[in-house]
Amino acid sequence: MIRSNAPHFMVDENWRISACDSKAAGWLGRSVPELIGQLCFDVVDGYNLDGSPFCRPECPLHLAHRRSLMINPVMVLNYGHSPRHLVKMHYVMFENPLRIMHIVRPLDVERKPSYALTPNQLQLVQALASGMTHRQIAQARNVAVSTVTTQLKRIRRALSCSSDTNLIRWYWNHGPG
Repeated sequence: MIRSNAPHFMVDENWRISACDSKAAGWLGRSVPELIGQLCFDVVDGYNLDGSPFCRPECPLHLAHRRSLMINPVMVLNYGHSPRHLVKMHYVMFENPLRIMHIVRPLDVERKPSYALTPNQLQLVQALASGMTHRQIAQARNVAVSTVTTQLKRIRRALSCSSDTNLIRWYWNHGPG
């Protein structure tokens, strides 16, 4: 049994979920008993911010560990389902037998910027950080995609961010309080 205040789940050496708390299970759209024994990459459904799959049979956490690399993934959990959650996945590797403890830190909470963004700019960056595309933001705001692209370009320039990914990183690391 694992005790933690943070949402978490444990994966064994066969990539099967061996433990999970109820909050993480809820985010995965299943109950704890339904998750135990399931292959992690079949149920986690995690995606990087660029839309590429994070959870897959060749575990990126395990690959990074084998190569002695550090990885702090920010990802969308339950991508394509409702609700989606933007999370940062912290992990701990245990050897002999291999086990990976995943500690899930939600990032999709209201935050305050440290840079003086206008309310409109902040909403735009929050929408982007929540995983919305430029097209989805434009549709939600009833404006042209080019308007959203231009507004985000101006925000990136003001914050010295070279890309949307860097803008999202700024939002989670520096902007919100």
